[in-house]
Amino acid sequence: MRAFIAITLPKETKAALAAAVKRLAPSAVDVAWCAEARMHLTLAFLGEIAPSILPHLSTALTRVCQALPPVPCHAYGFGFFGNRRNPKIIWAGVDPTPGLDALHAALWHELKRFGFETDEDRFRPHVTLGRCKERARNQPLTDAMDADTEIDFGRWTAPDVTLFESRPSPKGSLYLKLNAFRLGGGKDTP
Repeated sequence: MRAFIAITLPKETKAALAAAVKRLAPSAVDVAWCAEARMHLTLAFLGEIAPSILPHLSTALTRVCQALPPVPCHAYGFGFFGNRRNPKIIWAGVDPTPGLDALHAALWHELKRFGFETDEDRFRPHVTLGRCKERARNQPLTDAMDADTEIDFGRWTAPDVTLFESRPSPKGSLYLKLNAFRLGGGKDTP
């Protein structure tokens, strides 16, 4: 199964992000936009994992999350990976607070013990809004993003971290919640 660890977003933040996507879409060429229901803040993409590792992974995630407090989050602004003319990923930024950085570092400290590796030199928290096709020319899209520099999608405090399974489907990946791990020692939820 393909799996990832993420922070879920409150409804209000998802709605604000979806409204921004609706405004940006007319400026875009060949972009697969993320559905509102699938928007999240990825902390770790695990890739293919064996289901047999889930109990051990859950124990490790419980341990990490119990040791850290709930994390304040703030989503604002736009960005992209790739270059201005040919962006690959369109995203909304999330403030890289010390709490979020500490959570990311603690998760990866545990994950490396399981043999997982990260190719991220530096954590850049974001919510993916869309993926551009290989040869799409999208400078008008990046120009539209630049014109909206003060955009704010909201603040929230993340009470937990969620382990998801990602299943491919004709309408885009389906994200199935496997377990949520309460930050600060609260009770986990299935």
